[in-house]
Amino acid sequence: MPPTKRNWIVLFRQLIAKKETRFKMTKSRWQSEYPQIDNPYFSTIAFEEFLAARGGFLDGKEIFDIGTGIGANLYYFAAKNPGVRFLGGDYNADKIAEAKDVAKARGDNGLAFETVDWFDISDGYRGRFDGIINVHTLCCFKRIEPAIEALCALEPRWIAFNSLFYEGPLDVMIHIRDHDNPAIGDDNPDGDFNIFSLPLVRELFTKHGYKLHSEPFHPPQALPQPNNGARGTFTAQTEWHERTQFSGPVHLPWHFLFASR
Repeated sequence: MPPTKRNWIVLFRQLIAKKETRFKMTKSRWQSEYPQIDNPYFSTIAFEEFLAARGGFLDGKEIFDIGTGIGANLYYFAAKNPGVRFLGGDYNADKIAEAKDVAKARGDNGLAFETVDWFDISDGYRGRFDGIINVHTLCCFKRIEPAIEALCALEPRWIAFNSLFYEGPLDVMIHIRDHDNPAIGDDNPDGDFNIFSLPLVRELFTKHGYKLHSEPFHPPQALPQPNNGARGTFTAQTEWHERTQFSGPVHLPWHFLFASR
């Protein structure tokens, strides 16, 4: 017996309910990324200006955002640079599926997303991109050398990072154990705030024919400290800067890097 009109309505409502449940679940899983889509962070705005000032956005060219997550940063970049094509790549297939759904729902046809493993990138990507960007993923790695080598092998004109760096011969491994969020275990990279040596990064890029420019980032206004000492970026006046950034007890030396050839 074919379904009645009433049954079709019930089935339709069940389908909508499932989609709403999935949307709520994914927003909960990646809640830190969603607000940036419509309200970009200070660092996102400043990073776009940093790239634009160095000729990073050329009409007709394509830029690859590796470690894109759900692509939150790309919406601001694309809005500011409508003549540029953007591809977001991430190893997490669930995030890429969500990124595609969000872009489709918003009608943002200038963005594309693909599942990509940073350390197993298709040869078809070689020579394809004018630039490659990454925001905040590097601080989750234990070593930066393989990450940079993998991107240089793609032969872009430029590579840019927004991550944690130190002007000295030290890499520092930091992992936060958040007692209010036990899901972030000791093996979860979401708890990592690893800081890498800028001299080492310069040496790596120089080896591949790139010249590196670096610039520290400080927010344009003070950020309040979260209640009860919880995780979250805040600023404090120090001898280094009036808006030095911290999360909990950890100093966050954010830098923008632009390597070009």
